[in-house]
Amino acid sequence: MKQTQINVSGIILAAGQASRMGRDKLSLPFRGMPLLQHVVNAARRSSLSDVTVVLPKDSDLEKVVNLTGCNVVISTQRDLGQAESLQAGLRSIPDHAAGCMVLLGDQPLITPTTIDLLVGAFAQQPECWVAPIQEGMRGNPITIPATWFHRVFELKGDTGARPLLASPGLALRLVRIHEIGPFIDVDTEHQYQWLLDKYETKTA
Repeated sequence: MKQTQINVSGIILAAGQASRMGRDKLSLPFRGMPLLQHVVNAARRSSLSDVTVVLPKDSDLEKVVNLTGCNVVISTQRDLGQAESLQAGLRSIPDHAAGCMVLLGDQPLITPTTIDLLVGAFAQQPECWVAPIQEGMRGNPITIPATWFHRVFELKGDTGARPLLASPGLALRLVRIHEIGPFIDVDTEHQYQWLLDKYETKTA
């Protein structure tokens, strides 16, 4: 990993139930490897200080995805939603982390360059939440300052940390990203087929 002047931990959420897809989407092939592998590779090659991958109980993902160098956490209650998975990951990151970047396991076009731009923005204003934006559309990953971690542990449901973005006093820095990675995820069979049709044989 590249050296950075601030410790930002990465948490990859890969414990969702994929209810809209109807099958384990994160192991689906894309460019010769599982969808999740692309996110893991990007995170490992970035300036994130450490990478935690949150997996569901009894998952086969550890068998098909190379997680070398990552901290693997098992979400035993993924039926409680994304908030529980995020909290499981957050419990495992180092105490000295200035913030955590929450990456989604179904965004295979995310790149180390994008991650590094977001880490750099957070380093400039570590009191701010950081999110990517393109043509008015906000994407993922979102970076959460450590001063807000206690509020994350109060969350419930399947919305992740997004409800906190409306909190009074929250400072959000939006970073313009020209790559498409933060704005493409795979929730449905149609989106997966679109990804294959458009990006399987060419770069994003």
